[in-house]
Amino acid sequence: MKEIQLKGYSQSISVAGEIISSPSIACMELIEAFKSPKILDLPSYEIGNKLNDALTKAYYHTGFKRPKTEEFLQLQIYLADFLNSEKQYQAVSIDEISIAIKRGSDGQYGDFMGIAPKSVTGWIRAYLLSENRKDAKVIQQHIEEQSKQPKPEPTPQEQWDNFVVRLRLLYSNYLAGIPIQPVEATFYFKILRRSRVINFDEEQRNNLKSKAFIEIRKEANPERATSKDERRRMTAAFEVLTANASEDPQVISRAMALGLIEWFKDLKEFGRTIDQAVNEEF
Repeated sequence: MKEIQLKGYSQSISVAGEIISSPSIACMELIEAFKSPKILDLPSYEIGNKLNDALTKAYYHTGFKRPKTEEFLQLQIYLADFLNSEKQYQAVSIDEISIAIKRGSDGQYGDFMGIAPKSVTGWIRAYLLSENRKDAKVIQQHIEEQSKQPKPEPTPQEQWDNFVVRLRLLYSNYLAGIPIQPVEATFYFKILRRSRVINFDEEQRNNLKSKAFIEIRKEANPERATSKDERRRMTAAFEVLTANASEDPQVISRAMALGLIEWFKDLKEFGRTIDQAVNEEF
């Protein structure tokens, strides 16, 4: 398989697009910088603020004395005009300019006698022509293309593994006293029962439905209404619930949620883990 070796970095990209290793920290810095606003899209005061910050750090880093306010401002104005002078600079992201100044002050683009308009514009030009930037652009394009490709559906085993990971978390929450949402508990109970991990007999199921009916009946009591309209709606729903009793869909769903909690209680009582229960019974 042909590969492009990215100079200055440890990673490479498959020409066919199959493989990309983790970009280096330096490369990720550039990829993040590409996401910042472009010079063309920024008001002059924001460009000035960024240049002020980058130049101040450069003076501190190099040990050169920062010029007086007026001279320092003139340098920023000159650089802002420079960046807006040509389309190739206008299309550059503002954070890239900060990186160019930083790397230039590090001496990555050659020796310099001081931080002057000529040296800073030279750093920017050198940065834009650098192999590092070209490599980062290639990786950015590859990442964007990969993100647009449809992800393959997980295999049944991967789905089950993800299910167990979440189940472990729910069990940890239960042990920590963190409430589990009934809807999620119902879902996990259904999967575990279909998989024959949970096996409740008829008596256990009836007990769960009785408990669930008591809970739902209490929650649906019209006495909890805060207005006449709400009381009217709740009364109608309460009558249906009472008529269906333990066979009401809400009750059955809540019974399943309670079933998961009962299963968790058994695991805790016998000192078993989720993995032990799943691997033994699945």
